Amino acid sequence: MKLAFRPLALVLAAVALPLAAQGFMHGRGPGRGPGMMGRMPLFACLNLTDAQKASLKALQSKYQPAFQSGQKAAFEAQRALRNAMADPSASDAGLKPLFDQAAAARFALLEQRRAFLRESLGILTPEQKAQWDKMRAERQQRMQERHRGPGMGAGMGPGPAPQE
Repeated sequence: MKLAFRPLALVLAAVALPLAAQGFMHGRGPGRGPGMMGRMPLFACLNLTDAQKASLKALQSKYQPAFQSGQKAAFEAQRALRNAMADPSASDAGLKPLFDQAAAARFALLEQRRAFLRESLGILTPEQKAQWDKMRAERQQRMQERHRGPGMGAGMGPGPAPQE
């Protein structure tokens, strides 16, 4: 079951990147302290040069309209599907096109985020890319640890041996 959530986690990570990139330029999220959601912005740890910061800001400006329209399209398609699902008179055959539209809108947004990420990583030096990869691996590890249930952590073992 947990394997089914890995693609979702990757999509969420791809979606979060542009939002985090916004935070590195502004230093604050909307009322939540430094960076996105109160955490240190992703690119802030990479010791970016002023030229790199300017390049990332230009990339953000380039992609922002597509992100906004893509998010709106995905939201509207999902809302249409949700409304149809809640309507008992909606036919099953009518749900499939709505589902396909919602999936296509989410995938288009994913492609935009991925293109942004590729271009963003192209701005980094090899050392910064290595640091980025290390931070990404650490984030993934933390996410996996958070998704383990109680009793699943290291050192929990099978319990005491049965008494005879």
